[in-house]
Amino acid sequence: LRGIIVLLMKNVYMKTLVPLLVFAGMQAASGVLLRWAGVSTTTLSIAVMLSGLFTVLVLWKIGMVQFSRQMLQHPNRMGWRASVVAAFSCIVAVDLLSELLRLPDIMAEQFMDMAHNWWGIVAIAVVGPIVEELVFREAILGHMLRSGIDKWTAIVVSALLFGIIHGNPIQIPFAIAVGTVFGLIYYRMRNVVLTSIIHVTNNSIAVLEMNLLGDGTREIHYYDYLGMGTEVGLIVVSALVCIIAIRQIDI
Repeated sequence: LRGIIVLLMKNVYMKTLVPLLVFAGMQAASGVLLRWAGVSTTTLSIAVMLSGLFTVLVLWKIGMVQFSRQMLQHPNRMGWRASVVAAFSCIVAVDLLSELLRLPDIMAEQFMDMAHNWWGIVAIAVVGPIVEELVFREAILGHMLRSGIDKWTAIVVSALLFGIIHGNPIQIPFAIAVGTVFGLIYYRMRNVVLTSIIHVTNNSIAVLEMNLLGDGTREIHYYDYLGMGTEVGLIVVSALVCIIAIRQIDI
């Protein structure tokens, strides 16, 4: 694995695959841990967190994730506000669209079990989103931007990889769309802390919803209450709000 990483690190474009290779390797290692410890919601949650943390550690050691005080500082308050509006309006639009598409959710039961387990809550709401932002925004997108790769190429590639890695049909289009908006926010603000906060907030809301509604979460459909026309209208309005907000973010 080390030899493959060293080889990939020599090419600007191939280096983009390094975070994915490390991520996949750590997930494989967590699978071994699960076989040894036994599959349960707790061991699954701990394995997910450990694989993510070790992924970030490796990427930090090879210089693809960099921590600095600048991550915590950004004087542009307007940019922060516009970023939050852009992100959550996109989340609303894609969430409603995903419902209309009625894509299968093959991990619904697994997420529900984790949402009712303290280790699972930490994995879904905190560790998972932070790791994903460091891998896909800081390591993959950040590397491409720092290497001089075209903005849109970098953002789209990172968003596609972000969507594909989820592997769950209902999450893939959601993750690609949100990954694109997060990528634009990262490009304009150069701040992975901001996208991490938004990501953590979104996942925390999802966990809270699963705990409050339980199995009823799967049976709630907005079009049953709003009507198809109103829901489509909300999707269009949310998408427009997202576009307008992104244009307000200063570079």
